Amino acid sequence: MNFYSINFLSQNANLNDTIVIYTMVVVFGLMAVGAVASLRNRYNTKYRDLSIIALLLFLFLAGARYTDYEQAKSNDTQVTQMPSFAQKVAETQHVSKNDLYFNQKTINDGMIVKIKDKFFRMTISPDQQSYTLTRTYITAKEINYIK
Repeated sequence: MNFYSINFLSQNANLNDTIVIYTMVVVFGLMAVGAVASLRNRYNTKYRDLSIIALLLFLFLAGARYTDYEQAKSNDTQVTQMPSFAQKVAETQHVSKNDLYFNQKTINDGMIVKIKDKFFRMTISPDQQSYTLTRTYITAKEINYIK
């Protein structure tokens, strides 16, 4: 079970989105190079075939990215809201932000919060303006604290 610190949540960027975007840029560059090479060598069809393969790969990546767009947009919004929410929890509980860990990277009802050396289950209101903490006990043998 992983628990994340406020510092980690503040600096956490969605790496998967970055990798997909860079891959799309590289594939688009390969597509452009293949198009130029196929125009220069009209009788050699290997460049045209490589350009078509790069185009199909680009369209596949763009289509996959589009289908995940709404979910990624919602997730990104929740990820960016989590550090400020965690800071508010630290203020209301009168603890240092170094003594606070969450088991999720996004704001979710039922997430587990570690405050100092105790664990709590957090019930969050639908408008995320209030929460309730209920003492809980962890049975997981391995707990990782990611700072």
